[in-house]
Amino acid sequence: MLSLAHLTFMHAGPLELISLAEAGGFDAVGLRLIDPAPEGRFFPIVTDADLRREVKASLQTSGLTLLDVEAVWLWPQTQPQLLRPVLETGAELGARNLLVAGNDPDRNRMTDRLAECCSMAREYGMGVGFEFIPYTALNSLLYASSILKDAGQDNAGLLVDALHLNRSGGDASDLAAIDPELVAYGHLCDAPAASPGEDGLRTEAREARLYPGDGGLSLSAFLSALPPGRPVALEAPSRAYGDNDLEKARRAGAACRALLASVGRS
Repeated sequence: MLSLAHLTFMHAGPLELISLAEAGGFDAVGLRLIDPAPEGRFFPIVTDADLRREVKASLQTSGLTLLDVEAVWLWPQTQPQLLRPVLETGAELGARNLLVAGNDPDRNRMTDRLAECCSMAREYGMGVGFEFIPYTALNSLLYASSILKDAGQDNAGLLVDALHLNRSGGDASDLAAIDPELVAYGHLCDAPAASPGEDGLRTEAREARLYPGDGGLSLSAFLSALPPGRPVALEAPSRAYGDNDLEKARRAGAACRALLASVGRS
């Protein structure tokens, strides 16, 4: 499954994102339902029943599925029970996963709240993709793996982003060494081989990624290390490809499919 993550076209509303994914030949989308900032404001789709109905109909008409809803960040002040509207909306739309990232310096509290999010997601028939980001408290593959193991939730797995893996000092061999049962899916993008440095990581991740084949990341090795059958989502927000979103979606989809074909992944 090849999905289009919302961050790739963060300015697009959910209906527009579905249209872009369809034009780009993607199989699925991810939708942002909650702002990852500490206050965690809901996006309109959570509170607007008419919009939810339109989105559900658009998914059905296009044949696209909903890989995940995002982005729950575990801050020190996060209260998982307040996230039920996000899970209810995701379940109504047929989401497979809830995307959760960690930004709490207290390891025990982050582990407990991850477990609580997983327990709630299970009630709605959803899995949890647990993502590490090098400029947050949850900053590496190994740390995320250890938190996931301690949480002990069978509906959770790692979401491994190719850029975050590289910029955290990891590589495909580290991913290949992880128990495959701990890996849920992957995020795909390209970037220059050289890191922008610690101060530039957030800006690069949010607005300066590249489409597969246009940078220097070892994406073939990354995909080969990703366990078979795992979904892949393009997360590649970028200012490098102009302002025509339709053409960008088509170019991005073609780049992803070419890369996947080159490593024998459908």
